Amino acid sequence: MPPPHDRRWTARPPGEGRLPRVDPLTFLVGVVSALVYTLHGFHGALTRDLGVYSYAGQQVADGVPPYVGILNRAGPLAHAIPGVGALVARLFGTDELVTMRVVFMLIATAAVCTIYVLGRDLLGSRAAGLVTAATLLSFHGFIHYASSGPREKTPMTLFVIVALWALTHRRWFTAGVFTSLATLCLQTAFFSTFAAVVAAVMLLLGGAARLRALGRVAVGGLVPVALLAVWFALAGSLREAIDGFYVINRRYTVPNPVTADLERVWLDLDAAYGVTVWLMLAGVVALVLLTVAVAVPRARAAYPALRALPAMTTGLLAGLAWTLKDYDAWPDLFPVLPFAALGVGAAVAVAVRRLPPRPQWAVTAVVAGACVVLGAVYAASARDDTLLDQRQATADVLAQLPDDATITSIEAPQPLVLTGRTNPTRYQMFRSGLQDYMDDTWPGGLDGFRRDLVADGPDLVSVGETVSMTWRASLQPDYVFVGRAPMWEWYARASLGEETIARLRTAAGYDPDDPLARTGPR
Repeated sequence: MPPPHDRRWTARPPGEGRLPRVDPLTFLVGVVSALVYTLHGFHGALTRDLGVYSYAGQQVADGVPPYVGILNRAGPLAHAIPGVGALVARLFGTDELVTMRVVFMLIATAAVCTIYVLGRDLLGSRAAGLVTAATLLSFHGFIHYASSGPREKTPMTLFVIVALWALTHRRWFTAGVFTSLATLCLQTAFFSTFAAVVAAVMLLLGGAARLRALGRVAVGGLVPVALLAVWFALAGSLREAIDGFYVINRRYTVPNPVTADLERVWLDLDAAYGVTVWLMLAGVVALVLLTVAVAVPRARAAYPALRALPAMTTGLLAGLAWTLKDYDAWPDLFPVLPFAALGVGAAVAVAVRRLPPRPQWAVTAVVAGACVVLGAVYAASARDDTLLDQRQATADVLAQLPDDATITSIEAPQPLVLTGRTNPTRYQMFRSGLQDYMDDTWPGGLDGFRRDLVADGPDLVSVGETVSMTWRASLQPDYVFVGRAPMWEWYARASLGEETIARLRTAAGYDPDDPLARTGPR
């Protein structure tokens, strides 16, 4: 344990000296990160999930509380933070979606800068901090959402990193606040972050000091929750918030364990992270092995920074345990990315610690540079402008209808986002337990909702690519298939008339041989 007078967790290696309060390398890390993310572009495809969070942000900017504008299982900050981007866009007259993406790119940049500071302070070396930051910057999946969001896991990652930084400085109240903020973005962040914070308290402190620290963590965690509860109570949406944040996840969501289909999970991770999946695995293994070294007094005395790692490894293992229990897709690993990056940074720090300063920096430059190249090459090669096609497809179809034409979304919120329209209900997603919740709460259940949707008579229904044929059949014969757009299909109200339907089909690239064209009235 560090000397009682030392407020820091670790001692710095001999010769490193006291790190400056203003570190110019933090600015350098930020510039490089922003360049890599900008290289990836801001016009990537607006997928179903990204459309959910974009639409939620627009609703919050309109003054509609989270979960009231659209029902979703993530935390309320997943709605509110994109809303900041929408408000900024309205203030400056810029495109709302692109502005939201720029805001999230800045959040991702802040995450890389913060993990540099975390690695620097935790491992007592700016070189180790650079490797840690470059490792996070290299992860392909993180790059993708950095500029093609908004996705709640980007700010969640930033909040996790800040919580880890706070615990290394024994700022327990701050650690509690940011653990809470991460959880309010996405509930699964709680397990890894809280485990790391509690482990730090238990390892560092004892007796009354330990209890005081745990109390500060608890109070810090309650502050954001209390503020949001007041907002929801004043808005009259507290019940909706509790259902969306807790009840649906607890009662209706069925876990999907990794062991159910290991091959699918691996292919999913490999497609999303590419070669950096191996870097992630290396970081995980390194963090665990270096933690084991803490048990060896000689190793602990030779490199005091190793004392810090058990808390980080506790968080890592807690995050992996939850992921093994419930895995939906590759973004589920975001809560453990900071720990993997720290593992790589710590491994390099240990490997070069006996080298003179210049060779240390040479090795650091090679490793960090290689990680930056991995990130930059991916960012440039994976640049995607599908959003432009989605905009054009939406504009072409709506040009055939009056300006006040209405759209209802069935797992396809993209055209609502691109046109600034509002769905008639908060229900757009019908999977992962949301459909069962609706079945229990909507008058007449899910079938009643389907009947009500048709009875409301929107001009168009946008239907997600993965929506079942049962859903599509429930729209017919009142609605007819008129064509496709990138990542969704269009159905139009049959009573619009044959001439309008024909124009819509021309605009939407209708193919009479399309399987969907043969499943209902023409």
